[in-house]
This record gives sequence, structure tokens and C-alpha cells, in this order.
Amino acid sequence: MFGFANALLLALLAAAGVDLVLALRRKAVGQLFTVPHYLFGDWGGEARACWGQRAFLLALMLYEFTVVFCNSMARENWPFLQAQLSPVLDTVMYTLLCGKILLGTRYTWRELLCAGALYFVARWVYFNGQNIWFLGLVMVLLAAKDVPLRRSMQAFLACGVPTLAAVEVLHFAGIIAPDALSERSGSYRLMFGYGHPNTFGGIVFGLVLAWVLLRSSRLTWAEIAAVAGVGLFLYKGPASRSPALCAFLLAVLLAGGKLARARKGHKATAGLCAAMVPVVAAVSFILPLFVIKIGPWADEIGPAWLAKLDSLLTCRISLAWAAYRMYDIKIAGQMLMDWPAIDNIFVYFLYQFGPVLVVLAGVLMAVTLYHLARRGQWQALACLLVVLFYGYMETQVIHITSDPALLLLVPAVFGDGFSD
Repeated sequence: MFGFANALLLALLAAAGVDLVLALRRKAVGQLFTVPHYLFGDWGGEARACWGQRAFLLALMLYEFTVVFCNSMARENWPFLQAQLSPVLDTVMYTLLCGKILLGTRYTWRELLCAGALYFVARWVYFNGQNIWFLGLVMVLLAAKDVPLRRSMQAFLACGVPTLAAVEVLHFAGIIAPDALSERSGSYRLMFGYGHPNTFGGIVFGLVLAWVLLRSSRLTWAEIAAVAGVGLFLYKGPASRSPALCAFLLAVLLAGGKLARARKGHKATAGLCAAMVPVVAAVSFILPLFVIKIGPWADEIGPAWLAKLDSLLTCRISLAWAAYRMYDIKIAGQMLMDWPAIDNIFVYFLYQFGPVLVVLAGVLMAVTLYHLARRGQWQALACLLVVLFYGYMETQVIHITSDPALLLLVPAVFGDGFSD
């Protein structure tokens, strides 16, 4: 991944140099900031856009397959999945993403500067924290430009649904993960072919989000009820509370969105939606400050109301309190230890990636929420709001497999594409 990270940055800088030389020859330097154009010259015409979209969709499907199948418990039965196949698929995937970014998309320099700043920061913190998931996410967001969201969700579902179905067939046939039960706090939680029930829950929730984004305003009441049904299944089956609660919340917001369809949001409503980002972030950072340790174990805290909330959130608050005492805040992030497990995305970002990325990610999310509300895209808005609360409980929101709604951030990444 280090090679891809450096190669893409150098290639973008080289592309800017070629752009400048070609513009000087045409005496049209000013057009670089206003006229979308391909990098490395406009050869190839529309074929580049066509093949670029296909490359992105194939990369998205490879991403989904690698996580859903190669990272299931099938890896215990067939070690070559992770030892040999996954590295090859990753190489192909990142090659396709880089190809789409460099050769298959038109940009203005304004768009390049906005997206390039995000990529520069992502690469910067990657070299400190070495979190491949976030750098991979940023590459996906850059490559998703000009790819219709509908086509992306179709490819996501076309790969994700049958792949997950294959894992479940192998699991219940006893071929993979024959020990399907794990004891947690005196209760049994079904693993469904994965190493942790929240992994399975996240994958299922990601498919639900993709379906909602694909259907958009055409969602029926039966489909909204099915979303709530998935939440009930996740709560009772794998007992994966975080995606289950988010599925319930999504169903409620979708019902409200269906009643409010064809209505564009006022600025006040849109501002309130955007304000949810700093509000949830503030709660994430402030709640651990009230922790009073009353015992040696992580969850032995006071006061009583905070202990109950911490129990509901499976020690998210007490573990954040422990992180406050174990880590220093570093501007470009750092590698984290196995304990404490920081599952709150805001606290996680602060220590893993540093405050610069916390602010940058918060701005992207807030801007996107604001414009979705202003345009009356209530179904997409519901998905992104739920993802915000999902991030309070899980860091896997930076995995496309659990959070395809992150593709809604693409216009904000490029500082373009929004209109009221």
C-alpha cells in the first residue's frame, strides 16, 4: 500500500504539470480552473469515461468480495484466501482505482485541489497510523467521481448479496466455522460465518444501506418495514446491537422522509441536520470526562447513570476514558494498541489520524448533510444521519462494505456538484 500511496500522489503532481504545459501552449491557463478535462491530455474521448466507470465498478466489487468472503471464517479452512488471493485482489483493485482517478475522470483544477488536499492528508496520516482502511476509502471516494450512485449500488449489491449468501450456505452446512456459538456475558451470539457478530451485522447493514440508496424515493412502506425487520433479526440473531439499533433508526427516519417527500428543506432544517455532526462529536469527546473510576475493570465506573449508558454502549465510554489516559494527541496520528479498543469513530479519528483529519472529515459530513437536506433528498439524508450515529458505536463505518453511504460524500470531496 505504501507504493500505491506514493505513486498516486506523484502521478497527480505529474498530471498537474502536464496540464500546465498543455494550457500554456494553448494560452488557456485560466480554463484549467473552470473547464473539466482529462489528466494527461484529452486523448481517448468518451471511451475514457466509459472504461473509467467500469474500472471503478469492478474495483468496488473486488473490495466487497475481499471483505465479505476472504475475511470470513473461510480463511480458517482455506488459508490461501488471505495469504495469496487477497493480496492479488487488492493489487488489482488499487490499480483499477488509480487508473480511474488518473485516466478515467474529468476535473477542473479547483476540484483537484479540494480532493488532492484530502488525499494528501490521508496519505500523511497513513504513514503514521498505517490504517489501510481509511486510505483505501479516500481512494474509493476520489475514483467515484462522475460514477452515478445508482450504478455503484447496483454493483455493490450484485457482488455483496450472493457473496454473503455463499458464506452463509457454507457456514450452516458446517463447512466453515463449525463452532458457530460464542459465549458473551452469559449469552450466546451467533457468528454467521464471521469472527465477530458485529462483522456480520455490519455487512448486512451495509447491504441494507445500499438497497435504500438504490431505491431512493421509490421505497415502499413494505420495504421500510423490511428494514426494521432486518434490525430485529440482527438484534435477536447475532445480537449485534449497533447495526440493529441503526436499522431501527433508519426505518423511523425513512418513514419520516417518505411523509416529507417532494419537500425541499429550509435553511434552518438543513442547518440543524449539519449541526448533528459537531453535536455528536461533542458528546463523544465530553461524556468520558464525567467518568469516575470505582474499580479496576474498564466498565467499573460511576456515576450510576453513566455506568448504565456505558453498559448499553458496551463500554464505549469507559474505553474512550482509558484512551484519554493512554495516548497523546498527535497531529498526524499514530498506531494504536489492541487495548483499549476505541469503537467511537470521533475518538478513534482523534488518536488514530489526528485533529486535522477529525476537522476535515467533520466538515465533509456536515456539508453533505446540509445539501442533502436543502435538496429534499430525505432517503439519502436518513442513511447518512444513521451512519453518523453508527460511527458513535463502531469504527467500521470507514469500510465501504458496512457503509456504502459514504459515497454520498463524493461531491463535497471535490467541492462541487451541489445546487439547491
